[in-house]
Amino acid sequence: MKIIFTALLILSGMSIAAMGVEASTGKGDEPHARAYDHPGHVPIGKPAIGKEITRIIEINIEETQSGYMLFEPDAIHIKEGSVVRFVINNLGHLDHEFFLGSFEEIKKHQQWMLEHPDMKHEDPNAVSIASGSSKTLDWNFSSKTNLEFVCLVPGHREAGMFGVIMVHDHLAPEQ
Repeated sequence: MKIIFTALLILSGMSIAAMGVEASTGKGDEPHARAYDHPGHVPIGKPAIGKEITRIIEINIEETQSGYMLFEPDAIHIKEGSVVRFVINNLGHLDHEFFLGSFEEIKKHQQWMLEHPDMKHEDPNAVSIASGSSKTLDWNFSSKTNLEFVCLVPGHREAGMFGVIMVHDHLAPEQ
């Protein structure tokens, strides 16, 4: 009986330790990584893996002498159902990011980035772009929505590095 009791005590202690490993307070966890994959989040589309590109949009990253950091263009209309290849050119002297998400997700992620400033984005909805280089991001805009693109390097969004994308049939130019 004593052996069974000891074995049960050890097993219950291991179970509690294992639950602690699985449990998370959320502190330190990247909020809503790949949020476009999770039900209940604002639909922003999905990665365009295996899809034919229907539109190419070139975006330049610029840094001004007065300290502004900008995406050009910073407002884009896209037709629902379009598969877009973004070509992002970093013309500045600093490294930047292009992160695509809902306004709510970006707000949460920006706060997380303040606590983890060295994090680099290389997810399907984000790319890091070194100074003087270019990167591409392919995205399928499958739902009517409004979303944001932003650089979440601390201080860059505040310096002007954000833009909006409107995905609506009635606003999109003919392709």
